[in-house]
Amino acid sequence: MPRVGKRAVCLLLSAEGVSNRLIAQATGLATDTLTRIRRRWNEQGMASVKDAPRPGRPPKVSPAYRRELREALRQGPLTYGYAFTTWSIARLNAHLHQVMGLRICHDWLRQLVHAEGFVYRRPKHTLKGKRHEQAYRRAQKKLQRLKKGL
Repeated sequence: MPRVGKRAVCLLLSAEGVSNRLIAQATGLATDTLTRIRRRWNEQGMASVKDAPRPGRPPKVSPAYRRELREALRQGPLTYGYAFTTWSIARLNAHLHQVMGLRICHDWLRQLVHAEGFVYRRPKHTLKGKRHEQAYRRAQKKLQRLKKGL
């Protein structure tokens, strides 16, 4: 948690006697915030470093859903018996809905895919690696000569 880390760094640097200005530069926190963090530390001790529970609706996406998402992305659609070789967000969402019973917005799924460290892009179909590269380069040179009228 970045917030917890910033609080801990602030307290550690304060204990070392580092100035407020340098701590604020290092953590990106305002000096008023540094004062508040130190005051809470004096009042609550170690409990002041942890995040307080945040209000709001609990997330629909559970850790089990994220595990299934990672697994589907690693395995690919062929493993699950689909006829296509790459996931689209819509297909991945339909698959996860079938497996987990939860359908989410495509934009949110894109963010989850990115958060899990996967890159989503449309596949670029090329023949690179499947063609005879030397013959391909010769043909490219010949084509350039023909275009120039040589």
